[in-house]
Amino acid sequence: MSKLIVVACGAGINTSTIAEDSIKERMVKEGMPEVDVKRILMADIDGFLSRSDLVLVVSMMKIFREFDVPVIQGMPFLIGTQAEKDVLLDKIVEIVKAS
Repeated sequence: MSKLIVVACGAGINTSTIAEDSIKERMVKEGMPEVDVKRILMADIDGFLSRSDLVLVVSMMKIFREFDVPVIQGMPFLIGTQAEKDVLLDKIVEIVKAS
């Protein structure tokens, strides 16, 4: 079974696309091209939470609820330094490998 990372934002277009592309590139670089990375609207998150392949939510906005999977704040993809982005990608890889 493949693993799924969802990148959730308010509109599901611009901010999540940047994060989605960076995560996909890193998954390929790490030898994990089978990891599925999808950008979604935060309003649609409930449809993904019950999926058994969901391993991580990368949120591009502030969230006020709990999830049964790890959640990472993805704003460094937009406003962070390259070093901050690299740390974030390292954490994502660590979570995917551990799942």
